[in-house]
Amino acid sequence: MTNGSTLSLPEIEDRIAILRDNIRQLTEQAAAVSGAADEARASDRIAAQQAELDRLVAERDEIMARRAAAAKPAVAKAKPAAKKNAASRKAKKKAVKKGAKKKAASKKKAAKKKSAKNKVNKTKARQKKRKR
Repeated sequence: MTNGSTLSLPEIEDRIAILRDNIRQLTEQAAAVSGAADEARASDRIAAQQAELDRLVAERDEIMARRAAAAKPAVAKAKPAAKKNAASRKAKKKAVKKGAKKKAASKKKAAKKKSAKNKVNKTKARQKKRKR
């Protein structure tokens, strides 16, 4: 019907959807109509629509394959950097965990000291009250 080389991918996909709908409608019409001549005509129209659909699907697949092939080298180059980034992220995470553990430990230690000081102060306060 048309030369597919001038169609963009979205146009091809739109045409595919239209052709599928046409085939569905033609099939419904063929089921509703009786007679050898009508069936032959409907069959020919369905075959023509199916041929056009097959051509457009093949063209779409070819475009998608070309795009995927063009994108692969960029992805392949990005992988080593991604591995480095992953390793550095792991190292950073580990350092953060260590820092967090140290911080938590120092907070715990400070809380114990504070608690011990409070106990001492409370004890001293009780002793002063007793002396009075």
